[in-house]
Amino acid sequence: MRIKAIGVFAIIAFGLSGASAGAATTWPGDSATRTADGTNVFGTNLSGLSFENPNVVWAVKNGPSTLYRLVPSGTGWKVDQKRSLNFADGQGDPDAEAVVSTPDGLFVAIERDNDNGDVSRPMILKYGTGGNAIAEWELGGMPEVDPNDGPEAISWVPDSFLTQNGFKDDSGKTYNPADYPGHGGGLFFVGLEATGEVYVYALQGTDAKLLSRFASGHSQVMDLEFNGGKLWAACDNNCSGRTTTLAISSGKFRVTATYDRPARLPNVNLEGFAISPSCVSGKKVVLWADDNNTNGHALRSGLLNCAA
Repeated sequence: MRIKAIGVFAIIAFGLSGASAGAATTWPGDSATRTADGTNVFGTNLSGLSFENPNVVWAVKNGPSTLYRLVPSGTGWKVDQKRSLNFADGQGDPDAEAVVSTPDGLFVAIERDNDNGDVSRPMILKYGTGGNAIAEWELGGMPEVDPNDGPEAISWVPDSFLTQNGFKDDSGKTYNPADYPGHGGGLFFVGLEATGEVYVYALQGTDAKLLSRFASGHSQVMDLEFNGGKLWAACDNNCSGRTTTLAISSGKFRVTATYDRPARLPNVNLEGFAISPSCVSGKKVVLWADDNNTNGHALRSGLLNCAA
């Protein structure tokens, strides 16, 4: 369970990031959901999800730090691979809160080192086939927050989408990928739990260069997903499980819609959110990760209309 910021800071955070597209509307998909894992497969702390393709999902657990590769099994998903995660030096217990699979590799966002849990350490780590990070980036430009209230969400948006839609950085300059040689094929969007804001980084060399920050439409954000030409931002039971969608307008990402969770999805601590890249019979599979492992299940599945 996450410990939330309180007092003056929380009020300030809401002022920065509470804006949305208006009242929430009905989830644009099926109202029914189901458990999608076996009983007590993951335990607590499953926190992030990302589809590599329709038949492979990556998941992370924040303590102890664990990466899972999931594949379909009947109507649900089973663990195909599992490995403990460390920093690049082979030490520590990275508090893995979010994961994203990209054409440039697999990346994990962390809040801190669990072995030194009183110190905030916002970072992105890249992993290959082993448990030690193969690259690390410290995330500057975020406000100082509680070590348990830092980066909670990560997504990746391709340069092709950003340039076609005229994305601008916070200086007002239109984004040009050539200005960031070696950064890969896109930018990383990191959600800060404490404020609900999203921070956009180019990972260039050993530096994470901050280009932009904007409101997610939630006072807190738990996961981000780029799918269908939209950025989706998900919140947990603190926001009644709502999601927002964001699109580029006049160069900036702005909230376009706010959706309630599916009517039959429990209002639990949903910290992971992922949408399949594949559309089948007008629907896409959606997965949620329940950090609390409610009733022995940490993974839930539903359907989203492909047109949403």
